[in-house]
Parts: sequence; structure tokens; C-alpha cells
Amino acid sequence: MRSLSAFEADGVFTRRVTRPTDSASFEAFRRRVENGLEWGVGALAADADGRLLLVYEDETWKLPGGGVEADETRIDALVREVREETGVKVSPDELLAVTHVTLTDGEQETAFRFGTYRATPETTALASDPGLTDEEIERVEWRDAVPENCLDAELLARFR
Repeated sequence: MRSLSAFEADGVFTRRVTRPTDSASFEAFRRRVENGLEWGVGALAADADGRLLLVYEDETWKLPGGGVEADETRIDALVREVREETGVKVSPDELLAVTHVTLTDGEQETAFRFGTYRATPETTALASDPGLTDEEIERVEWRDAVPENCLDAELLARFR
């Protein structure tokens, strides 16, 4: 797997983030990492009016995205995840950022990488029932401004 410095050398913004999480969420991610999850992906997509595509889940606004399955490329996963979560079809553009994410639960840690891509929406109609059955996405919206409780606020401030 490429190092963060290799991405940085290619002009991609890199960062390391550590996020404490509850035990149930930690265990779910730990199992996914042990089963081969190496990457997650997210899309920074804006419509023709400059509004951002965001999902609201677990009391937090986020860029749409999710895990890369073993048989997928990051690009294929990005297109699939955005469509599943929002109903919007996107065309991925450049890789903007790679984040090394470490999740913690007390002394326990698990880690994966997350690629944030710029994406161009091919459609703007939103799903009336966002996400898959087992996801807890409450809503999806095109937002004029970055909400206060946005997980990706730092990246949006840098790349919007």
C-alpha cells in the first residue's frame, strides 16, 4: 500500500486523524478492517449553484461515501456509495485528500485510509429514502453552506 508521503509527493493533501468512538462502532469497524477494509472513499460534489451534497447520519453532516469492497476500485466504490446514499450519480474527478483514520476505544485502535475525491454530479435528484436498509442516514441535502456539525468541515474549507 502506498505511503501517505507518496500521495503527498503526487500533490495530494494528506493528514492523520484519530477519532474516539463508542465500543459498538469500534467493534464494527475493527471487524471490517480485519475482513479486508483498507479504504473508504467520499465525494465532494457541488451542483451548478455551488451547493454541497451532504448526508446526515448519527447527528453529523458528512460527505457521502463508504467502504471500498475487495472486488472494487476506489473510483467504482465512490460512484456506488454516492448513488446508494443519495440517489445522485457522480463522475469522479481528482483525488483531493488521503486521510489515515485511526479509531479508538480506550486503549484499542484500528485504522484504515479514506480518499476524498472531487466529483461532478450527473444528476441532482435526491433519493426519498437515502442509504441502504442497514444504514442510519436520516436525510440527504444539497447545502448552500457547510453546517456547523460537519465531520468534513476542514476538508470542505480547504477544497470548496
